[in-house]
Amino acid sequence: MSEPHERAPLPADLLADLDAGLLDADTAAEVRAAAAQDPEAGAVLAGLATTRAELGELADPPVPAEYAARWDAALAAESAALPPVGGRPCRRGVRPALVAAAVLAATVVAGLLWTPREPSPMSLDGVDLVTAALAVRGDVDVGELADPTRRAGCLRSVAPPGVAPDSPLLGGRDVVLDGRDGVLLLMATGERGRLHIVVVAPGCGPEGGVLLDARTIGG
Repeated sequence: MSEPHERAPLPADLLADLDAGLLDADTAAEVRAAAAQDPEAGAVLAGLATTRAELGELADPPVPAEYAARWDAALAAESAALPPVGGRPCRRGVRPALVAAAVLAATVVAGLLWTPREPSPMSLDGVDLVTAALAVRGDVDVGELADPTRRAGCLRSVAPPGVAPDSPLLGGRDVVLDGRDGVLLLMATGERGRLHIVVVAPGCGPEGGVLLDARTIGG
């Protein structure tokens, strides 16, 4: 009698895509059904959902002061242009100012939503690392390490303690850590409230790499 066929474990990247809603309906249904039969996959999905919820509760950064000042100045200029009470409004004079204020507001909002907060690498030390890692959630600007295969090869090469090579990536970006160029990776652990923070030197991949820092936070 042949032994029962053992189902291969579901890759963490596939589970992360399912959690993020990146799979088509048919594939998502298949992965969800398979995960329901796999306790480890179910635990990873639960951990991803919990992590996403906890990150979503963190406050967004405030509007930069320079944008807020420009916005206030535009609104103040519009108020000064209004006619005295009881006077007849001048539509031709008011309308351009209103349009300018609206355009400025739209520009500020679009800039905050779509423009990288810091295009140049963040300069950090070990004390700042956790704060910086949480700030990059949802921003995946990690160059070649955005490729799951290369990222897994990098993590196998540098072997950060407790970090599985296929851990889902939650965010990352280029940094300068204690004067050394690096790539910061914020990764899910599959456990409630716990996250991995890994910093590797640029060029990390299956052929080798340099681990600059690694720590697990939460829990």
